[in-house]
Amino acid sequence: MSEAEILSLTYFDKVTISGQVPYTKPNGATAFKPGIRAEDISCAVSKKDVASVNQTDTTNNILYDSILFCFPDVPIVSGDDVEVTFQNGMKRKYEAGEPFYYASHLEVPLLRKEKS
Repeated sequence: MSEAEILSLTYFDKVTISGQVPYTKPNGATAFKPGIRAEDISCAVSKKDVASVNQTDTTNNILYDSILFCFPDVPIVSGDDVEVTFQNGMKRKYEAGEPFYYASHLEVPLLRKEKS
C-alpha cells in the first residue's frame, strides 16, 4: 500500500471541483468554459486557525483558514470553486488557493465563500 493510499484512509469527506474546463470549438480550436473538473473525490478538510468574529446586524463574516487534503493527482488550480460534502451531509463552498503538491497528498488552502 502506498503512502497516498494510507493517508486516504483518513479522508471521510467528498469534494466537487468546478473551474475552467477545455473544449473543442467547431473550428477545431481549444477554448475553455466553466464546468466540473472533478466530483465525488475523497478528501479531508482541516481548520487551521480561528480568527476573530466580524459580526454585523445582518451577517457574520466567516474568518478562518481551512486546508483541503486529497490525492496528489486531483485536478485543482487556484481560483477553482470547491464544494465539500462532509461525512455528516453538511455542504460548504470555498475558493481554492494555490495547491501544494507532495508525493503522498495534495494540500490546498481554502477560502470560505459564504456568510453565516
